[in-house]
Amino acid sequence: SRVIICILFMFLCSRIGGFTTKASYTVLRSRNRCSSQTLLFSSTTTSSGKEDGVSRIELLNEQLKLIGVDAEALNDASLASIQDPTQGYDGSFGKSAIKTYRAFAFPSSSSSKKNSDGDDKVQDPVKLSAHAGRVARQVDFLIKRHKSHQTEWVRHHDSLQQQRQVFPLFLVLDNLRSAFNVGSIFRTADACGCQAVFTTGITPHPNGSGSDKLQKSALGAEAVIESRHFSTTQQAIEYLREEYHPDLKILGMETTDKSEIYTKLDYMEYRETGVALVLGNEVTGVDTEIMSKLDAIVEIPTFGAKNSLNVAACAPVVLFEILRQWKV
Repeated sequence: SRVIICILFMFLCSRIGGFTTKASYTVLRSRNRCSSQTLLFSSTTTSSGKEDGVSRIELLNEQLKLIGVDAEALNDASLASIQDPTQGYDGSFGKSAIKTYRAFAFPSSSSSKKNSDGDDKVQDPVKLSAHAGRVARQVDFLIKRHKSHQTEWVRHHDSLQQQRQVFPLFLVLDNLRSAFNVGSIFRTADACGCQAVFTTGITPHPNGSGSDKLQKSALGAEAVIESRHFSTTQQAIEYLREEYHPDLKILGMETTDKSEIYTKLDYMEYRETGVALVLGNEVTGVDTEIMSKLDAIVEIPTFGAKNSLNVAACAPVVLFEILRQWKV
């Protein structure tokens, strides 16, 4: 009842204006069989309705210390960036980490005091503590990313001057369902110097459905490698033989009784004519009607309960084996 009276008093003062009230109280004590935890939640409400962020800073700093971040130094850097913006952001932490810290420690009145309906709300201390943990991990990641980008010997950026090496390698994606898998395969195709990627059927592609998700995992690779979409995989295979080379070696990746271990094939004899790799749906694999039209079927041996790898993981394994045999 005292807590309710205190909250009502704070609410009335904020409405009247010109007053500042401070209330500090313990709102949560959680116990389990092994440990107990007390969470202190303090807030300061002014006539403008803003929180002073003291308790939020304490919560966030506690979480940061648990993962090895110098919370005091980060807090000082955050305050310095507010007090004198002309000095920029402390290079030890970087702009992104400091801004993320500030956004939690010093929330705007609209974000901390209003819900989606525009009503005043009391911040749930359990949710606030959990949120502090998430923010702390994000801050930790941003600090690490900043330091990594500042390290000269770590390469993070693509060279605009670097020209792609292209080999007679092609990928045919037979009705894949995951745009993220497709994006990852595009990234692999670029890294391996593939000449083109062909998507078929329901496979997400750069100019079609799922392109937004595809781009998140492709990270721009879809823009630098040739691609084309076909209604059926049969059309893609016919196009490959007609437009590129009639003796192109077309392989399927699938676990069957007829499959060969991918390392057993001699890819050197196809160094000039090229190799196309057909990758099938994540659940049903390569279409059985297509398998009869392939030159060979290869598989990657596995030793677990599952008999195959994710399709996006299979592609680089086989492609790099081909490049290894080609001595490139």
